[in-house]
Amino acid sequence: MAEQTYAHLLQQVDQAEVVDLCSELIRFKSVNPPGNEREIAEYVARVMHDAGLETELVSHAPDRASVAGRLKGSGKVPGLLYTGHLDVVPLGEAPWSFDAFAGKVEGGRILGRGASDMKAGDAAMIVAAKMLAAAKVPLKGDLILGFTAGEETDFLGAHAIANGWHLGPVQGIFISEPTDNEVTVAEKGLMWLEIATHGKTAHISQIQHGRNAIMMMLPILTALDKMPVAYQENKLLGGYVRSINTIHAGLKTNTIPDHCVAQVDMRTVPGQDHDAILQQIQELIDDVGKSCGLPDFRASLKVIHNGPPLETASNDPMLVRFLDVVAEVTGKRPAVKGAGYGTDGKAFVPKLKAPYVICGPGNPTQNHQTDEWADVAKMVESVKIYLLTATRFLA
Repeated sequence: MAEQTYAHLLQQVDQAEVVDLCSELIRFKSVNPPGNEREIAEYVARVMHDAGLETELVSHAPDRASVAGRLKGSGKVPGLLYTGHLDVVPLGEAPWSFDAFAGKVEGGRILGRGASDMKAGDAAMIVAAKMLAAAKVPLKGDLILGFTAGEETDFLGAHAIANGWHLGPVQGIFISEPTDNEVTVAEKGLMWLEIATHGKTAHISQIQHGRNAIMMMLPILTALDKMPVAYQENKLLGGYVRSINTIHAGLKTNTIPDHCVAQVDMRTVPGQDHDAILQQIQELIDDVGKSCGLPDFRASLKVIHNGPPLETASNDPMLVRFLDVVAEVTGKRPAVKGAGYGTDGKAFVPKLKAPYVICGPGNPTQNHQTDEWADVAKMVESVKIYLLTATRFLA
């Protein structure tokens, strides 16, 4: 297809179509926890199937599912993966000034929970795929779409699709998380740890028979807070950080607690080894047990969430070509950025061993906010970015 035909295709992007689809997605209350993504996944599957894509619902639980779709190419070149998540965070305690699940459009913005994070991005990718299918653009590689459950908690859907659906090989992985259509190419790794101490309960009047789990936990947390961890500062991501964010123990004021649980959030940078950090912490706990002087000291360590740091090299050919596309659509070549948060890339990148980028129409300042919104003009721009990307890489 000639370049002028591609230009004509970009001119056909229908603002009403992407806005209507995003509004419809917002109306599904796919709040996680608990998730409830099955209904929205079934709807997305129908939309993609009706557009001519091969689709499959990936079931996780009675009320939870993800969906994968494929616009078939000839197989002459590796495909592309377009992906976004279907779950949204809870509304929070602060009152909203509008119905969070109405998908109302006002003042050039679409309003509602998930509008920015990230149903605007989902809608943009789906509309781009629909337009390619309708135009019968001959593709040399597959355009694959994966819309996932559970990104806000444990990357459930991304892992299920990555490990249970034939995806590759792919040239690149594109995630439409909110970036205001800027380009993010790196994200910190995350490792959530649960440390538990195990004592023995007793009434305070018989304290000598109890073993206080809180007192076992305190020297562990004190030592952990001081523990040095080796890392090299990353140009886009900065440095390694950690925080002890929850602690739970005790049943009653007059009862010795026999169990204490603390959870730690660690954010790593490229070059750090999660297994080595885990071993370092286990050795720290063992040393505390030997030196703290508390009788019957017992503690355990468990990983509850684990995803590696990710980074696409600034000179990667896929990234360079994608930046050309973004510049052509927006009129400005973006400077690449890094992110402190994690994405479904943590499941897809290690499995597919492909470079990735994050680029979507949502505004990152709106993530998890009350009165969340997304800009309509950015959504239209994002459709054009993903439409042009598919033609440049696959046609």
